[in-house]
Amino acid sequence: MSISRTSRRTALVTCAVLVLGFQADPTAFGTGTSPAAAAATAYYVDPAVGSASNPGTADRPWRTLQEVFASGRTFAAGDIIYLRNGNHGSPVITGGVASGVRTIKAAPGATPRMKTLRFASGATRWTVDGVLVSPQEADGTYTTGNLVQFDAGATQDVLQNSQVRAASDASADTWYNNDWVGRSGTAVLVIGANNQVLDNRIRNVRNGVMLERTSQAGAGATGAVVRGNSVDHFWEDAFRCKVSGCLFEYNSAVNSYAVVPAGTEADPPHRDMFQSYRGDGSFTPVTDVVLRGNVFISRTGTRYAKIPFQYNGKYTIQGIGAFDGPYRNWTIENNVVQVEVGLAMGLYGMNDSRIVNNTVVPRYPATDSEIRLTNQKDGTPSNGDIIRNNLARTFNTGAATNTQHSNNITVGTAYSTYFTDYPSGNLHLKPGSPAIGAGTTREAPTLDADRKQRSNPFDVGAYEF
Repeated sequence: MSISRTSRRTALVTCAVLVLGFQADPTAFGTGTSPAAAAATAYYVDPAVGSASNPGTADRPWRTLQEVFASGRTFAAGDIIYLRNGNHGSPVITGGVASGVRTIKAAPGATPRMKTLRFASGATRWTVDGVLVSPQEADGTYTTGNLVQFDAGATQDVLQNSQVRAASDASADTWYNNDWVGRSGTAVLVIGANNQVLDNRIRNVRNGVMLERTSQAGAGATGAVVRGNSVDHFWEDAFRCKVSGCLFEYNSAVNSYAVVPAGTEADPPHRDMFQSYRGDGSFTPVTDVVLRGNVFISRTGTRYAKIPFQYNGKYTIQGIGAFDGPYRNWTIENNVVQVEVGLAMGLYGMNDSRIVNNTVVPRYPATDSEIRLTNQKDGTPSNGDIIRNNLARTFNTGAATNTQHSNNITVGTAYSTYFTDYPSGNLHLKPGSPAIGAGTTREAPTLDADRKQRSNPFDVGAYEF
């Protein structure tokens, strides 16, 4: 029995909804009110006046979160641990519950500090809210390791509304090349499945949020949700996804520095705003990934003076890159990409996927930028993709087969005709822009990159006028 392309695509989309369905629910993992929450016990931790021998009450708090978990204490669904100001060490969160959630959060008005934070294997249904993870600000030291890590076996955990950075802005502003190499690592590494990284501010790091793969069959950080995070001042990848079934939406990244570790001068690090790579041919394809509403800008006027954006006179940060296909059933929509290299969106071996309503133009004053849909490394062409409503400097998609193109606009260099303030990086559409009303509703997102409702006829690009 033959199956039409439309039927196959419908089946793929249905599969994606089933795989990613929990990701659309902001109350996933028990963050809503539950019966257990009504009977919650509140505990307090205070490095200034607490003691490990105290009962953890408001007037007799424990001392540090690291000591709390090292003691082997257990907590029930609904429990809340309030952290007061001070250094809470390098806590390793342990313990799981079958339902509900346990919460570790900043006490009202407090900004508790940690050197590092780890969700250990078996840590389940924990939410950490409103903390500062910064080695330099915790105890004056540095690390090139992971500041926050979700171990394999840590699942349904959440890091939200927190700050993660190698050091304070004042400290990082004094760093030269070797300081960045020797003092900064990855902000958040996720290895366990079905975890969430939400609305965090990440700064002064090597990498931002990385979803890791642990087996050739694809085990690892599957089912992850990475939403609403900002990565500012970094020198390798802002976001990385090597697993299937993950969601990156409404994140931002800006200010990528051209740090070059010793010994790599002839081949400096490959940097991307978002990168996916599969590995060698023994690894299964990466499927069912959603990239939605992300804003990636290589640099702004806010920068650190002692480290350049260029190396040997060239900018080095690329935009969205998926380099080791085959990939299948991706949704890439409403993203804004402004970098100074031509490869602003490079999709190698992308199949049965939607590339819709993206805005991809060079970061001023660069002149080259493209959406590239091309063959995977073994020469197999990308196949069966949909490319609609995109607004780009250049399209390079001719190598793909069985691809549907419609309502795309090649901007060329007429930026002032389309955008509110292109030199400053404001790519919202200006009055009279030719992109207004030039899109199609077919397979297009109903919200734009600002999460505004689109109106028929839809506009081309990431922003609705």
